[in-house]
Amino acid sequence: MLKLLQAQSKDYGRSLLVSLLSFVIVAPLGCVLVLIPTWYFITHDTSIWVLLIPAGLFLLILFGGGFGALAWTLYRRKRWLDSLFTPWGLTGSAYMLSGRQYQGSVQGREVTARFYRGPTLDLYVDTPLQTRLGITEKSRTGTALAGMLGRKPLSLDDPDLDEWGIFALDEGWARSLLADPEARLLIRRLMRAGESWVLMPQLSLQPGAFHLRLYRNKNLFKYGIEPDEARAWLDDLLALARIAERLPAPQVTAEALGVESLVRSGRTFPIVLITIALLVGVPTCLLTVAAAVFSLFATR
Repeated sequence: MLKLLQAQSKDYGRSLLVSLLSFVIVAPLGCVLVLIPTWYFITHDTSIWVLLIPAGLFLLILFGGGFGALAWTLYRRKRWLDSLFTPWGLTGSAYMLSGRQYQGSVQGREVTARFYRGPTLDLYVDTPLQTRLGITEKSRTGTALAGMLGRKPLSLDDPDLDEWGIFALDEGWARSLLADPEARLLIRRLMRAGESWVLMPQLSLQPGAFHLRLYRNKNLFKYGIEPDEARAWLDDLLALARIAERLPAPQVTAEALGVESLVRSGRTFPIVLITIALLVGVPTCLLTVAAAVFSLFATR
């Protein structure tokens, strides 16, 4: 719960700073291009264009600058993420408007890397294993939620794994995996991935895929992933999958939920429809308002 509150406080802090910066930029422009022309138009017998031209310029700066900044941010993010994941042989595509996903085959396995708002990095490596294993940082909230679902963390007499809560569908199989020294080393490394900025790391085995999630930012703004770091995380996840698959097959199995398969596929949001709504709907509304204002004052 404390980490969730910390994440929310960072969100509010970022929003407040962005809002203050926007006000500092927009307020003077609004005074010069909207309020002063409006006052002049009301107090003088002059053409409507004295009001409309500055107002149009204000809207152009406001929305053109906003879309321009967004486009530049997305372009820089795409270049950065391409430098991380395309060397693996993955193909990139848009995800949830501002995010990116990369899919392809590495060492004969299907791999998906996905970065989106949060910030969140999801890394999936496919496996024939059909059971569940979850590893998270210990917290009262997580333990309570797991208890409500009938799950209890494994009781392990292992100081190397003591800082995490480990939940397993097949406890015997999970203990066999955790007894492997190399597997324990890989788990420790993966759970410390991006520790300079990651607030909540999670490692899991879902039916059909190992999944590393690096979620939220413990800093106010700064975060970053270097290509060597990303490759090391992928190599560790691949190595963990190989070790797990060498063990006797789990006796307690499960099938992937429909929502898990949908999320893994990356087809969870109608990106095209949302994009069209933003690019067409917003300008249409602005033009409608401008036309209404023009009609109102043209008949004055």
